[in-house]
Amino acid sequence: MQKEVDNKILIESLNERIKELTCLYDISSISSSSTSSLEEILQAVAERVSQAWMYSEHSVVQILLDAKKFTSGKIPKSKVVLTDQLTIQGLHRGSISVYYPSPPFSNSDFLEEEKKLLTKIGQEIKSIVSRFDSEAKEEELRRSLEHSDRLSILGEITAGIAHELNTPLGNILGFSQLISKNATNSQIEQDAHKITRSAIYAREVVKKLMFFSCEMPQQKEMRSVNQLVSEAAKLLSPKLKENRLKLDLKLDNREPWAMVDPIQFTQIVFNLLINAIHASKRESQIGVEVSSDKKNYSLTISDEGEGISPELGEKIFEPFFTTKPVGQGSGLGLSVVHGIVKSHKGSIHYSSDPGRGTTFNVTLPLKP
Repeated sequence: MQKEVDNKILIESLNERIKELTCLYDISSISSSSTSSLEEILQAVAERVSQAWMYSEHSVVQILLDAKKFTSGKIPKSKVVLTDQLTIQGLHRGSISVYYPSPPFSNSDFLEEEKKLLTKIGQEIKSIVSRFDSEAKEEELRRSLEHSDRLSILGEITAGIAHELNTPLGNILGFSQLISKNATNSQIEQDAHKITRSAIYAREVVKKLMFFSCEMPQQKEMRSVNQLVSEAAKLLSPKLKENRLKLDLKLDNREPWAMVDPIQFTQIVFNLLINAIHASKRESQIGVEVSSDKKNYSLTISDEGEGISPELGEKIFEPFFTTKPVGQGSGLGLSVVHGIVKSHKGSIHYSSDPGRGTTFNVTLPLKP
């Protein structure tokens, strides 16, 4: 009689182990799907894990990851729970939990083997999430490299255009001034002035093209970053007052000095501030902050405007791209900034919350 009981317990134990091993195998199969998203995989895992417990008809499994929930069923109001935390690369990302209704179940109904199984399942989930995180980073890097390649090609093209335009623009400007000087009546003089103004505007566009393509010669010197930023902001104070904008200027207490081309760095501050002014609503605030560490310094400019929509995000650094009305911008501001930052061996990034504003961050080395 005792032998039959022992055999029955052994068979039940073996069946449980088979069920657990099958569960781990199925999770591995689910995670290997190349067409499923992370959300679809975690939902499938939650549903599969619920079948691996001794009282599977009563168990409910919930996976929490970055505030997202994946549940195999409705969690009972009165319950007992077995949980394993999901800590990935030192960050707490969520948990996996198995629930039984209470009553009739209690914590003692969770087997020791099931506790070990949940730990193994947690490890599998961590591995799945890490794989997706790695793939996302690789995709972001690939897109970033493609974007840099496009900008590099555009830089070469614009440099060629700028050089080709310089000579005829110089001729137009010279002859228009000559015509104006020798004009025999006021109409001719007015027309010549219009030609001169248009030629000067075109020359400024060419200068921006050369900034973008890094063709402008640099004259770097040791300068106070705080001073350069505050002077640039001061020059734009009339524009801020005109638009009823408040400037929140925070300079670095370290008072960093950097090897920088002061004209080009001022161009960075000007272009980012002018964009922020254009994007801002009246009576709102623009933030300008300088910070530094032992190797780099950063300029952060933020506004409280409408933000940048995701579909426009990849285009904003391309030359001639602008969201401003015709005649109010050449679309070269951010491309100029990108070119200068690149030539100073720095980086520029932005973050945007549509409807709430945009923040640009420029990081440059103190000593290139």
